[in-house]
Amino acid sequence: MKLFTKIAAGILLGIGLPIILLEATNLANPKSTSDKQIAAIALCLFGLVPSSLGGLLIWNDRRRSEQEEHDRLQTTFFQLLKQGNGRITALGFAMETGLTGALAKAYLDERANEFSANFDVDDEGNMFYRFNLAGVSLPGSGSKTQQKANLPQQRLVVGQPIANQGNFDVILEAVPGVHKIAAIKLVRGLTGLGLKDAKELIEAAPTPLLVGVSEAIAQQCKKQLEAIGAAVMVIEN
Repeated sequence: MKLFTKIAAGILLGIGLPIILLEATNLANPKSTSDKQIAAIALCLFGLVPSSLGGLLIWNDRRRSEQEEHDRLQTTFFQLLKQGNGRITALGFAMETGLTGALAKAYLDERANEFSANFDVDDEGNMFYRFNLAGVSLPGSGSKTQQKANLPQQRLVVGQPIANQGNFDVILEAVPGVHKIAAIKLVRGLTGLGLKDAKELIEAAPTPLLVGVSEAIAQQCKKQLEAIGAAVMVIEN
């Protein structure tokens, strides 16, 4: 929780909760000589309203924190998957993310089920997850040919026209929510897409970004996207 949110929520709850307790006690006490109507108004205006706002701040911040944690884990997952050429271990994931072994394994089990991964054991007896990077099936993604057909014909690298076609694809794996705006701007420059289409492409990640480009352009695109915190993979057809 950010410091400002903590302070604001603390102030609101610090004002509202004592007033709720005080005025509720006055209303419930049949021997109280105070004006019941004034107590009820004070309860609503100075008790319930500040407390509700404070609770809303905490709830929104918790949702934002959960989304940031989701993005962090997803980005780390794709980065490790790329580094391991489709192989990843629960221990390696736990070390990179700071999760406990049980939580790291539970997360990888979910991804393994989502992407139909296999389990293998190396010569030393260590178990790892094996993901097929060339054949990841995503809901609604369609075939690779369909994915290519849906990509824009104009492909740019920060305004620089592509001179030659190639055999490399750039896969946008994940974009942390905190870097979404920067990613939209960069993707628009890389693809020539409009604002709406660029936003939808990012939200559909993991998804192909550029298809059939040269290795130099693919690596340049990858470098630019990783500079803003995105997880990117370059594969050769």
